Amino acid sequence: MHTLALFEWEKGTKKSPFSASDLRILKKFNDSIQRAEKSDALTVTYEKIYTYSFVGVIQVGTKRIEILPKLFDPERNQSLTTLSEAEREQLATTARKNLFSLLSFAGMIPYYKSGMSQYGKERDFFEFLIALFLTDLETVIGPHFHHEYMTESDDLTHIKGKLNFQQQAVKLPSQLHTFSCTFDEFSIDNPLNRLIKATLERIQDLCRNEENKKRAFNFSSLMHDIQDEEINPAYLSQLHFNRLNEDFKGIVEFCWMILFGSTYSVEQGPQSYYALIFDMNLVFEKYITKLLRHSLQEYTFHYQEDLHLASDHHPEFEYKRNKKRLIPDIIVKEQGVSVGIIDTKYKPDLSRGYISNADTYQMLAYCVANESDKALLSLAV
Repeated sequence: MHTLALFEWEKGTKKSPFSASDLRILKKFNDSIQRAEKSDALTVTYEKIYTYSFVGVIQVGTKRIEILPKLFDPERNQSLTTLSEAEREQLATTARKNLFSLLSFAGMIPYYKSGMSQYGKERDFFEFLIALFLTDLETVIGPHFHHEYMTESDDLTHIKGKLNFQQQAVKLPSQLHTFSCTFDEFSIDNPLNRLIKATLERIQDLCRNEENKKRAFNFSSLMHDIQDEEINPAYLSQLHFNRLNEDFKGIVEFCWMILFGSTYSVEQGPQSYYALIFDMNLVFEKYITKLLRHSLQEYTFHYQEDLHLASDHHPEFEYKRNKKRLIPDIIVKEQGVSVGIIDTKYKPDLSRGYISNADTYQMLAYCVANESDKALLSLAV
């Protein structure tokens, strides 16, 4: 597989390896991002690739783009075009670790407790996540697969469970030596294991790291008694957690992420690309919120709660005016009383020496709507 490692906000510093048909697929993918987020994930021409604020992996056929966060101040660092391949790879390794830490701490991937000491020879963020998933799967399942009581119906030579009188009554005389029964069987062929099996088969299709492919194959080969099932987004409703299987919640979350990638890649018809991407603006918001909750426990931090600017009407006027809905990133409260607003911006404004007027006006509007005189603008630079 050809993997091209890029950084966010790279402006055509790498030559495109994609064919004309690949480019059409990537355009289709980017159009879905445009519809959902009103912004681009990447732009690919016949010669160059342009990236924006989305990071993760996008795979078309045997070619994969890995987009990593550019977590340094562009005003104080050399341009990416001046870096050697060895320097780019060293920077990419650091960026992968930083991205994993950001996503796990923010709760956007289910592996907050997995240490970075497990980071091995996978020179790809996606392969690294798969390696962690397989390790966690081996730890949770151990030597035995998960069993559940499953309701089954079958014709048996003896009565087991409940006799289905309706089916029994319509049998031919030659079939009366068997009994139509409905019974519960303690089985490994259950929805949770079918989901895991489908995920392991998907890993073998997507991964190019030979160690990951081998581990996934060895694991799935032990699941021959579990039937294959096509997994769709509605399948999650069949899974029910209790004290016997609650350890599998993280496994199920990750299975969903592997099977369907980001929500942008789930479309009707054949899926011609795979994408697991994250908007760094959203990652930064959730990371800051989680960090504040851990660090300042005397306050409560409410993520993206609604505020309204202006009232419904004033008694002295005869007309009504609609409320303007505002959604600040974080509302800070102390003992239930709002004391301030925090808004996060994933852009290097401070590196240019000033905060834009638009951001200033936005913070003032938040303060008025929140009836607060304290506001903090958190910038990633």
